[in-house]
Amino acid sequence: MDADYIVVGAGSAGCTIAARLVEAGSSVLLLEAGPPDRHPMIHVPAGIRSLLRHPRLNWNYTTEPEDGTGRRRIEWPRGKTLGGSSSINGMLYVRGAPADFDGWAQMGCRGWSWEDVKPLFIASETYVNGGDPAERGRSGPLQVEDYRTVLPLTHRFVEAAQQAGFPFNPDLNGRDRYGVGYSQMTRAGRWRGSTAQTYLKAVRGNPKLTIVTEAETAKLHFDGTRCYGVSHRRKGRMTLARAGREVVVSGGAINSPHLLQSSGLGPAAHLKSIGIEPLIDLPGVGANLIDHYVVRVAARVKGTLTVNQVARFPRVLPEIARFAFSGRGALTFGVTTAQVFCDSREGLASPDLQLLFTPGSTDPLRFGELEREPGMACVACVVRPDSRGTIMTRSPDPFARPAIRPNYLSTSSDEQALLSGIRQIRRIFDQPALAAHRVAETQPGPDLRDDSALLEYARAKGNTLYHPVGTCRMGEDLGAVVDSRLRVRGISGLRVADASIMPTLTTGNTNAPTIMIGEKAARMILEDAKG
Repeated sequence: MDADYIVVGAGSAGCTIAARLVEAGSSVLLLEAGPPDRHPMIHVPAGIRSLLRHPRLNWNYTTEPEDGTGRRRIEWPRGKTLGGSSSINGMLYVRGAPADFDGWAQMGCRGWSWEDVKPLFIASETYVNGGDPAERGRSGPLQVEDYRTVLPLTHRFVEAAQQAGFPFNPDLNGRDRYGVGYSQMTRAGRWRGSTAQTYLKAVRGNPKLTIVTEAETAKLHFDGTRCYGVSHRRKGRMTLARAGREVVVSGGAINSPHLLQSSGLGPAAHLKSIGIEPLIDLPGVGANLIDHYVVRVAARVKGTLTVNQVARFPRVLPEIARFAFSGRGALTFGVTTAQVFCDSREGLASPDLQLLFTPGSTDPLRFGELEREPGMACVACVVRPDSRGTIMTRSPDPFARPAIRPNYLSTSSDEQALLSGIRQIRRIFDQPALAAHRVAETQPGPDLRDDSALLEYARAKGNTLYHPVGTCRMGEDLGAVVDSRLRVRGISGLRVADASIMPTLTTGNTNAPTIMIGEKAARMILEDAKG
């Protein structure tokens, strides 16, 4: 159970880090709380709906009731298997905008500007549909490609968005982000391209790599202020693993701050109040929680196929055969087939809204279930929200769940941007390209027009886009948890490398930026080891 490096969490960043360190000749112990990624629905792209509440492959977190969201508990699915959330997500590949990373650099995160991180995005991917070779990768572990099968309704949406004034963007991960374009996915052939099936798979036979699944991490262990190991529970037995060089925590925006706090690293007053002896007072651990909150606009449609129809018996039977023989059809669908990046108001340097279209609609009363009647939906997402929340440990028991308080829609700027997104979706749905198919708006409904009514709907029916970040914020200021090289402040031998280190959210889905963080972390770890 000893290795040069212990990586806690085999998710998007953890698998990336482990693979790169092993490739460089280091020994790695990779600890994952969940089971191996053998469940067949992990690997079929359309299998995502069966994973959103899976009892073994999902942490199934929920938020605390908050006034800003109608005192609801909002479900937060997080992957609990090899690949982490990359094994249960919608497979969208979205890098974020250059301004996101330049903003990190402006905040003091040295080495994280767009010019610094762009080569890492390129190194991580193989974009099979071409693209600008100065912008897109050709030889990385991640196979990124456009949707193999696109329903006609998606083409109509893209056309309608152009009629509404948004330019067509042939590559939303290319030089520019603004406009409407088709979604791109991470794949492994016809299957899901999780980091377990890409990065980790490439080194699975290497004797330098040890993978322990169903290993629930309990605490980090210290000699003074040096982290030397990790204790974990597996099948009721506690084991201490020691790292010859470093421990790298890659548990994600919930589990990483929870592990640090349970180990005595966090806001000292809070830790003392729940019976944990603080080792170092780090007020930023668990603070700065940021997530993408979305509001759905849905409509009943006619005269064209939607996911609602093709996913049901008996129409799904030929789709199963099509997938088996050609790797195409409805079973290759992720979640979102087209997107619009746009501005909520004039004068912005970079888009602050993401509109995500699906040629289908979910039942508002049943989480993750499709409606029976044909429908389409588009969600409005404020990609750089100002609202901030917390992840806080409740108990000295390291296996007790932390309190998740996102504090959604707690700023007027987020409210106004979200209202703009709703109106822009409605404007797209009203265009001639969709006129032959659109019957009537079902959510929020044609009667909800004024700001107060729409905000009430947003608070009562909005949901997460499953992109929590920021709870172990990177920076060089006293409030940061890790420095620009991802080393925990005041501690040696310990880094955090996952979405929790993001100072701000990126423009769009967070899986690709999290993998980039893993790539950069591995390089910095190896550089520092040589030094």
